[in-house]
Amino acid sequence: MAVKSINAELRSETKKNNCNRIRSDGFIPAVIYSHGKSESLKISKKDFFQLFKGNISESVIFDINITNKKDESEIMAFVKDYQYNPVTGEIIHLDLFKVTKGEKIQTQVHVVISGSPKGVKLGGILEVENRELFIECLPMDLPEKISLDVNDLDIGQTIHAKDLNLGASVKLLSNPDAVICGVHLAKVIEEPVAEAAVETPGQEPAAAEGKSEGKSEGKSEGKKE
Repeated sequence: MAVKSINAELRSETKKNNCNRIRSDGFIPAVIYSHGKSESLKISKKDFFQLFKGNISESVIFDINITNKKDESEIMAFVKDYQYNPVTGEIIHLDLFKVTKGEKIQTQVHVVISGSPKGVKLGGILEVENRELFIECLPMDLPEKISLDVNDLDIGQTIHAKDLNLGASVKLLSNPDAVICGVHLAKVIEEPVAEAAVETPGQEPAAAEGKSEGKSEGKSEGKKE
């Protein structure tokens, strides 16, 4: 597992106006948690997005270099949660979790599916139900992703969380019977067939009767005038 580093600074300003100023200066307000304790930081926006390009994941551990702290200037952490502006998409706050070497962590890891199932080539549809797994392991054993090849998946077959090879150093905490994906036949929805009107022998269709009645009434009214 390759560990990368980003720069950060301790901050004492936590009010909304101060956080807005921090963002305008090129930083992201953050809080790092560890065993009931927390510290407020501001993280370089440039460094953060060089590390997380398009996808923020809990399974990426990185070093934080706190430039204005003398003791323990560099610590390890991962992103536990984040907030973003729903209009602009800008990341406006980070919740980080401090990693202690030798201490197991519990986190989510993305499942990356690749391949073209043979069942799809026979007319089936690949349905994905879970794209993340909850696991436990030591920081050095944390995988950035779990790769799943579905080329051999046939119609009617499914892959469960327990079927994935996580290795001896990674413990699965998600429901082992949780379905990751499967190939199923497409459901055909039959449209109701309209029933044809049954005509009684010796009777004209109702529409035809209506037309004949309209004509006779029109003529008789004309004679009365």
